[in-house]
Amino acid sequence: MMKEKKSPLALLARLEDGVLIVILMGMVFLAFIQILLRNIFGIGLIWVDPLVRQMLLWVTMAGAMVATREHKHIAVDAITRYLPPGRIKLATGFICDAFATIVCALLVCSTFRVFFMEFQEPLGGNIMPGLPVWASLLTLPVAFGVMTLRFLRFSIISLLHTIKGEIPP
Repeated sequence: MMKEKKSPLALLARLEDGVLIVILMGMVFLAFIQILLRNIFGIGLIWVDPLVRQMLLWVTMAGAMVATREHKHIAVDAITRYLPPGRIKLATGFICDAFATIVCALLVCSTFRVFFMEFQEPLGGNIMPGLPVWASLLTLPVAFGVMTLRFLRFSIISLLHTIKGEIPP
């Protein structure tokens, strides 16, 4: 029996889903342990709360990447919702996707600058022992970079459908 060959995008999707699940489960587990330790023994682990806060950032960005992948991200579709199917609606979708591409690309640049400044001259110290602030900040340009590429892909697809005048599946 031959094994099905998975596309790189399918493998990336599985990796993203796995990372999202692991981080979310880790957050729940650490929060549960911390609550248990505080309520039963009156103690807590000093590094758990900052780590859970960082994990919240990571799970948020991973969730945003997944939502973008599925094209189910937050969107202001007040205009496109009421347009009849056709080229105008397709063109409006292209403009929205192109705008999102530009915004995400600008966020990549901005967050990478913040990351690089913190990496060169650490001002924030460590989030917890062994985890410098810059390591956590790397999540932002990576996630926005992935979202930029996805919005760019959606923009190209929307543009091609607009030019051809065909309604996408």
